[in-house]
Amino acid sequence: MELMGAKTDILPHPVMQVPTPAQAAAMGQTAFLKALRERERMMQREKGDPLRYGWEPPIWRVCYALLGAPWVDEDWARAMRECLGFEEKVTVLFILGGNRGGKSEFAAKSSQRTLNMFPGCRVWGFHSTHPMAVEYQHPLLWKYMPPEYQRDVKGQVEYIAYKQKTGFSDDKFVLRNAAQWTSKNYAQEMDDAIEGGNIKMFWADELVPPDWVETLELRIAEQDGWGVVTFTPVQGYTPTVRLAQDGAKVVRECPCYLVPRDGGAADVPRALGFESEGEMARAHRFGRWSVPERCDEWLEGKRGHPAPPAGRVFDKAPRVLKCTNENYAMVFFHSSDNPYGNPMGVWKKIRTRSDDHKKERFYGVAHKTVSAKFPKFSVDVHVVPADAIPKEGTNYMFMDPAGSRNFFMKWYRVTQEGAYLYREWPGNYEIPGEGVPGPWALPSGKRLDGKAGPAQRSFGWGLLRYKQEIARLEGWRALAPEMLTPGNKRKALTEWTDEGAEERIFMRFIDSRAATPPKMEKDRPSTLLTDFEEINLFFELTPGDDIEEGIQDINDALDYDDEREIDYFNKPRFYVSDACVNSIFALQTWTGRKTQDSETMDLKGACKDPIDLDRYFFREKCQYVSDEEWAAKGGTYY
Repeated sequence: MELMGAKTDILPHPVMQVPTPAQAAAMGQTAFLKALRERERMMQREKGDPLRYGWEPPIWRVCYALLGAPWVDEDWARAMRECLGFEEKVTVLFILGGNRGGKSEFAAKSSQRTLNMFPGCRVWGFHSTHPMAVEYQHPLLWKYMPPEYQRDVKGQVEYIAYKQKTGFSDDKFVLRNAAQWTSKNYAQEMDDAIEGGNIKMFWADELVPPDWVETLELRIAEQDGWGVVTFTPVQGYTPTVRLAQDGAKVVRECPCYLVPRDGGAADVPRALGFESEGEMARAHRFGRWSVPERCDEWLEGKRGHPAPPAGRVFDKAPRVLKCTNENYAMVFFHSSDNPYGNPMGVWKKIRTRSDDHKKERFYGVAHKTVSAKFPKFSVDVHVVPADAIPKEGTNYMFMDPAGSRNFFMKWYRVTQEGAYLYREWPGNYEIPGEGVPGPWALPSGKRLDGKAGPAQRSFGWGLLRYKQEIARLEGWRALAPEMLTPGNKRKALTEWTDEGAEERIFMRFIDSRAATPPKMEKDRPSTLLTDFEEINLFFELTPGDDIEEGIQDINDALDYDDEREIDYFNKPRFYVSDACVNSIFALQTWTGRKTQDSETMDLKGACKDPIDLDRYFFREKCQYVSDEEWAAKGGTYY
């Protein structure tokens, strides 16, 4: 650049901007040259000591806030967690990154920060094999090693020996503060690699098995530590991604400017964080390849990225997920988050590929190879606040009994506008004598449809106890105290009916497969259906088990045109209360693909019971019934 007759070389840099000619002229030659010298000094300092002076993308601070890392302001971190809907810090952070998104840089720098901040601590790094760890993890740990440690030393405590070809000697190093890093790999036996450890942090890269993650959680518990699991989703929806992402809630997203949904071209400048083609071209001349999303602005209610042009429609890319496991969070690093990684080069390599490929390689989005059965189900569209459920309508109750686990029950309300699932049992609320039972199903790396949660463990209830619980939930008229004497209690409960209940149930249904098999009692055959009738609780039988037709019925009710705005003429016919957390998880997760559990030989999947009741409800074609029709036809209306 030439200014006022003086020539100076200006080195490009991805972040440190250069004043425009107009700005330089306003500064004057002396001030301008001084600013350039300071910029060069900062560049040299960054290169020589990236741990202390390296630039960090704004999304990194979000990750530190979620983990509660001590090197960020505690009040700011708490505010960011609250902004994203996290009540507490998480212990394991899953990072899915686009190509050159900086996820491994984040994990390596976090590892070195932990080692330098906590004397005597231990940090473990994991990769698929020893050679892969030497090639990809060891150099990054060396890059972020403070310069005062970058020499071979083998003292009584401090032990550092590194060669680019072979990595760290003995797969470990020890700092003078006795903090120790050890490299491990998944080719080892898990018990040998993990058991017995007491660590402050772990970094598991790429294809870590899900059971390793679950075991590593125990290893960081004593020191209140944290773990980072990093992926480039080229392997798709791996079991470990499933462990974290199944049932997760998107709490932050941004426009996917490389994947338009309006038939137009990709908006490359905005995908790289620029407002226009001209701004992008000027920045690229000085090596500034992108402007990462300004995540700090989330706290001010701002978007932090360029707004879409008027009239344009783009897909959405997730940023932060709140996982079903409250100890987990998932963050997506986009290629544009790393201006040092030349995200424009990434775009040039993928611009002719499919939309899914673009979302995978640029935005870090892993796509399921086995999809859930209800692709249109959306928390944003189909889940409504419990207090927004219409108060009036026709109520139906469905029950799925089981012998070895708790029964599962659902209550639906049909209005002239649609159907609402307004209650499930067991649910995320206190059950008298049992407390809050926890989830019905949990994400699982090994089982496509999740694993059984604590709510499935049987309470050991008899039919009368189920009747009492139904009565409590529906607000049946209370029994007089004199009727509940020990000698008369069973008779009173047996004769008790829902007449005068706060909540009127038009019809009750029970799974025909479980309710009709005969058994011999007192020299006469009986069924579960007749047993309920004997205690004054009456059910109709659900229709035959035509699974595929029932799935189609649910999908029909969930359907809407997602290319248009939701309005009276474009909306689904089925909604779920946000209190029905088990049903929401099942609708998000259930694939219907049988995955055999080698221990329990369970072939059906933990989410099937909640889905079965939805199938039965729609197979029955339960309708809205006006008060006049109800009074005239009673329980025989179809």
